[in-house]
Amino acid sequence: SDIPEDLNFLEEEDFTPAGSQGSPEVDQLPVRTRAVAQYIKRKSSVTPISEDFSGDLILNKILERKSRNICARMFFETLVLKACELVDLKQEEAYGDITLKVTPKLWKDQSLS
Repeated sequence: SDIPEDLNFLEEEDFTPAGSQGSPEVDQLPVRTRAVAQYIKRKSSVTPISEDFSGDLILNKILERKSRNICARMFFETLVLKACELVDLKQEEAYGDITLKVTPKLWKDQSLS
């Protein structure tokens, strides 16, 4: 596999049933979604500020040289996390970089440490 170990959870199938509509609690999220949340939280806590002055993560950089399948899964999971108010997403222009910022809700969640 050409996927670095830190993203290998995206290769695995996740058959966790989808929760109810609305904003589920973190412990009710599917396994893969929780894994992405943990990855983003971990990555944003070790990312040097000099890489991006705001401390945001850039999705395009995280997914450089990854397969389309992995990119699509990661993009979908970040949208789920946005819907749950665990991350903020921003894209300044069409086809531009997508920046991720961990919200206080995700920082406070102990189940994703």
